[in-house]
Amino acid sequence: MLEAKSAVFIDVLPKNEVDSLKVIEITEKLRSKIDEFTQHLLKSNYPYDTLCWAFAEFQLIFEKGHKKYSESEVIEREKKIFDASLDYEELCWLIANLKVYLEENNLYP
Repeated sequence: MLEAKSAVFIDVLPKNEVDSLKVIEITEKLRSKIDEFTQHLLKSNYPYDTLCWAFAEFQLIFEKGHKKYSESEVIEREKKIFDASLDYEELCWLIANLKVYLEENNLYP
């Protein structure tokens, strides 16, 4: 199941960004952080479009750096994510993975 979710994560990222992913070892501590944040998102019951917006912002932070993107870029990316019709749990998992990745690489405050 993890492989399928990883494939979706890669599919949603722009092609040129896939090559620049830095591999980090998924330790129990990181897996725990991902699981905890995924559960937090699931329990919070955020609207689907809010999660799409968050995932779009995390992707743009990954691509361009924190606060180095425009609102129109977020809107465009959010629409693409929304149109991908990911299920709610999968979207929460993807957000958690990207957030933890960014934090571990000091790319997100």
